[in-house]
Amino acid sequence: MQIPSELSRYIRDALQSGQSQEDIAKSLRAANWTDTEIDAALAGWLHQDGAGAVPRPMRSTAARDALFYSLLFVVFGMVVGSTLTLLFAQINIWLPEPGESAAYGRLSGLRWSMAALIVFVPVFWALDRKDRQASTADPARKHGTVRRWLSALAMLVATITLLGDALYLIYSWLDGQITLRFLIKSATVALIAAVVLAYFGETRKIPNMAIPLPAGWILIGLAILSLVLTFWQVGGPAQGQIEQRDQWRISDLRTLANDVAQCTGIDRAALPATFDPMTCARNPARLTGFASDITYVRTSASAFSLCVQVEYPAAVDGYDLRLDGNTACIDRSTD
Repeated sequence: MQIPSELSRYIRDALQSGQSQEDIAKSLRAANWTDTEIDAALAGWLHQDGAGAVPRPMRSTAARDALFYSLLFVVFGMVVGSTLTLLFAQINIWLPEPGESAAYGRLSGLRWSMAALIVFVPVFWALDRKDRQASTADPARKHGTVRRWLSALAMLVATITLLGDALYLIYSWLDGQITLRFLIKSATVALIAAVVLAYFGETRKIPNMAIPLPAGWILIGLAILSLVLTFWQVGGPAQGQIEQRDQWRISDLRTLANDVAQCTGIDRAALPATFDPMTCARNPARLTGFASDITYVRTSASAFSLCVQVEYPAAVDGYDLRLDGNTACIDRSTD
């Protein structure tokens, strides 16, 4: 650990004045220095008769501490941000605004936040537990410079977030825009900010436990709750594979629709009644195996539809598509 320069100078002067290590330690304890700090500072000096106080080499652990606490705070931030994202998504699902259309595509995009929680929640638990154990063995650890600065920065951000949340809430109330969903989102932001303040503001004197901090319990509980609810709404790997296959189908459908509309191998003024759209594919190598499932239907002399069966219509982006049950179609004209 890094020894404060004023403590080191005091011990040097005390040793040179003839005080014993026991007396020096007693004086320092009365000044609220911890035993770990006292022992480390005393170990930094060798007292020899006639030579005075001779300094011993002290190896700094500042770089290691900076790495550990930077990692802990980054992981903590990832857990907080991902949890807030998933909680907001759940609020949007359970409390839709009037006239708001259901867009499954926005939910499937939550898999990044789900993956982040699966990775970072166990890492946060392990790092926090390690820090707790180290702080129990060395109470002076909580006074480390890197830790205090990062804690102060996190608390500053949380405080500003709380104030901003209150400001926007009051403004929306004055502007007549308060809704139940808005109130719950504001309360969620306030709760997360309070968890951050509690985590970094506590004294770390709670006995060592599997998940020692009340704030840690709350954060991990919220993360697990939001993750489980999102799994229920979005689905797991099997659902992701279904959606990926549908994305390939729709991509092939759009590509072939444009190719057929511009195809020079057919009479575009009098489209054929039956036709294999693959014959107009300008770059077949870019299409997937699902392209062969696309069917052609002439709707007029110069208009046609290309259709394909999808597995999960709710996840299909409806832009420029016509969905009828499990059938996705694109209408094009050669005019």
